[in-house]
Amino acid sequence: MMTEDVKANIKRHRPAALLGGLAGLLLVGGWFGYEIVMTPAQPTVASASTSEIISFIINPRGLGKLVDIEQAQFLDRWKERITKSDGKDEVRDALRSLTDDERKSFTEVIFKHLKRVFMDEATQFASLKTPAEKSEFCRKRVEEFSSQQAFMKDLAVVFKDDFPGPDKFQEWVLRHTSPSERQIGEPYVEALKRVASQIKKEARATTTAANG
Repeated sequence: MMTEDVKANIKRHRPAALLGGLAGLLLVGGWFGYEIVMTPAQPTVASASTSEIISFIINPRGLGKLVDIEQAQFLDRWKERITKSDGKDEVRDALRSLTDDERKSFTEVIFKHLKRVFMDEATQFASLKTPAEKSEFCRKRVEEFSSQQAFMKDLAVVFKDDFPGPDKFQEWVLRHTSPSERQIGEPYVEALKRVASQIKKEARATTTAANG
């Protein structure tokens, strides 16, 4: 093909190429614009209302769009706010007011996070070298569970069959794991049970000694 023919061919197809590129830019720009408009702002846990926080959690473009570490940080800040304040009644009331679909969305997000935390802990437990290290690790976890147990029981009442409650949580996680995950999780659950039993025995012995 002669140079003049090539130039003529390029000139003839240039408008179509430009229009195609413009259409692509508009589509991409429209998608980004849609994402920006539809993505809710992340509430400040310390000052946001309980309903704002719960709305962010159940919004498909809210908490679930954050990376795992940011999700964990957000939920940990909220958990700390709940456990250190008198806002438990407010949280229970807000959760009771959710529709069935909203309640399902909330539990799915929370359980996904709790499972991830559990598996991270089970992996840490498996990496410990000595029985003493493993016992200390489990003791800290059991103490944390105990401090949250009352509120988790309240949530179990609110969510009924959708929430396993504090005593059944580890078993629930194991039922929702893959075989490879269960290989990591089951030894951790058994160790938690042994340590929890030991802590109860120690508490009974201390009570008996104090009364004797």
